[in-house]
Amino acid sequence: MDRRNVTDHEGTVHEGLLNAHTGFLIELACGAGRYKVVHPYEQLDPARLTDAPLSCASCTEVTTAGPSACWHLYVVTRQHAEAILALADRHGYAPGLDEEALRLALLETRAPADRPTRELYPLITEHLTDMLTERALTTHEGTPRVLVEYQRHTGGTVQAPIGIGDRLMYDGTASGLWSIVEVTAVEDTPSGTVVTVCESGRFARRWPADEISSLFFLLDRSPRT
Repeated sequence: MDRRNVTDHEGTVHEGLLNAHTGFLIELACGAGRYKVVHPYEQLDPARLTDAPLSCASCTEVTTAGPSACWHLYVVTRQHAEAILALADRHGYAPGLDEEALRLALLETRAPADRPTRELYPLITEHLTDMLTERALTTHEGTPRVLVEYQRHTGGTVQAPIGIGDRLMYDGTASGLWSIVEVTAVEDTPSGTVVTVCESGRFARRWPADEISSLFFLLDRSPRT
């Protein structure tokens, strides 16, 4: 997540919290809402990004307290996201990023007094997306490098290396078949790198690296230990 100063419609400079891949403005550090800067259904005008110092008193208060101030929206929502990801890892599956999944996870990970309001869900989701993207870009040392597309939940795509335990989805744009497979091996062979996948726990198939890169995309990555 990016933190950039932005100018609102009245000329006040706030600290904005933005999607690092798409530039979408999510919230302001003062909690006033993104519509202080953009109108509904309006994209953020890059001209509103500024290097001018903050003039919003509330944004100034939370940012001058230090980058890790415990009440800063960036920090608070990051802590919630870390708790959700840890919970999902204990359960052995990727965290759900829809609003209901966040609500249920927060019920389990937080005491009633510590549970965030629904208004914080977009920031929590953004942090989760950043954390899962970082995880998607990391494989165990020594794994042959085979790249596939990974679509970020909150927008943007990256090329991510395949690792054992990853779930891939077949790109069924042409065929209409969107099968999900699990990677069981990534190996260098005399004829090139080969990726072995297993569909529904039954059918194992070996794919040359160039074919799997063009036919599959990364759905989610297993927890890294």
